[in-house]
Amino acid sequence: MVKQERPAVNSRLALTAVFAGLRYALALLLVAVFLLALTYWLGWDWSAYEQTIYTYTIYTAVVLGAMASGYKAKAKGWLMGIILAVSVWLFFFIIGRLCGQEQRISEGLINGAIAVLLGIVGGVIGINL
Repeated sequence: MVKQERPAVNSRLALTAVFAGLRYALALLLVAVFLLALTYWLGWDWSAYEQTIYTYTIYTAVVLGAMASGYKAKAKGWLMGIILAVSVWLFFFIIGRLCGQEQRISEGLINGAIAVLLGIVGGVIGINL
């Protein structure tokens, strides 16, 4: 009788890990929005750097979320990071388009590829924590 190997990550564990990572990513983004609103209220004008802050905050959220999902899954962190990065990128790309932010598809795909690479790195780091 041949012994069948079980996959290292089942779909339920992957879904749980990705949602745990999304929780951390959204928490970081909410803190960033709060801090930006506070600095604007204090009189600091950061509107010239709005797109840069937006992009780097999303990249940071992807890395943090991928680290959390890799830590939770304990296996295949690169896959958890990819899934998380694609879901975060799609969410914010769609929200940005609906809110009227001018985005080009080619720039969005480049940002998505960067997010996927950062998600892979974050997932691998998350496993090793």
